[in-house]
Amino acid sequence: MKLKGRVALITGAGSGFGREIAIQMAREGAKIGVNDIHRRAVEGTLEALEQIGSEGLALEADVGNVDQVKRMFEKTVSKWGTIDILVNNAGIAVKPEWKEYQELHNRAVLKAVDEVMKTGKVQESMKVTSAFQDEWWHATLNVNLNGTFYCTREALKTMEVKGRGKIINMASITGVQGEPNVPAYAASKGGIIAFTKSLAKEVIGSGIQVNAVAPGYCGTPLLNSIDQQLLTILKTQIPIGRLGTAREVASLVVYLATDDADYIVGQVIGVNGGLGI
Repeated sequence: MKLKGRVALITGAGSGFGREIAIQMAREGAKIGVNDIHRRAVEGTLEALEQIGSEGLALEADVGNVDQVKRMFEKTVSKWGTIDILVNNAGIAVKPEWKEYQELHNRAVLKAVDEVMKTGKVQESMKVTSAFQDEWWHATLNVNLNGTFYCTREALKTMEVKGRGKIINMASITGVQGEPNVPAYAASKGGIIAFTKSLAKEVIGSGIQVNAVAPGYCGTPLLNSIDQQLLTILKTQIPIGRLGTAREVASLVVYLATDDADYIVGQVIGVNGGLGI
């Protein structure tokens, strides 16, 4: 058990990557602080941890709210006395209530695909960013980028004192190579990548390793808003021929949290089935 006795706080652990990371770290012996904005999601992950005999802590909070983040870390340190691992996984691409954005995105991509099939190239701008609403922009950056910063800042207050720690940030292939029609998501993930590299250089002197994982397209709730026709087209572009799984991404995150990965510093590691080649 490579994480025996260590305390890990995982944001967005109520579903998808976060839940699988929590389960895999628990199997390696870690105590898990389970964060999510949804109470039922937190409870679901805690039940899964109980089934494998792991100790968990419910941390219902919005990572984009600085006061809630502070209370979440205070609760964790109060219970276990420390924090050894932070996984900044919480993120959004589109909220369910943003129907207008979902329709705008899907319509634009389908139109572009049709133009490529008929003429060999896209004939005009997809016109998503020019119609992008302030709410979509600010909400996405607040959860994805501000949330990563808020949680990291709190974790460092403990890690820098103890002279040890692991921080793994969830980036995306979108932040590495860009993707049309997702300006806020791409900006937030690109920001996380730059933040990861900057922070890694800053804190390594205190024995804190900071890295990022950049998943490609995986079968998680983040893809729920994508038109099924688009999803089929997307799969044909992935060399391995399928979507990734939460298990495959979580396995890398868990490895980065272990002592075996101590020499990996400031890296952005892709898990994308060859899409990033």
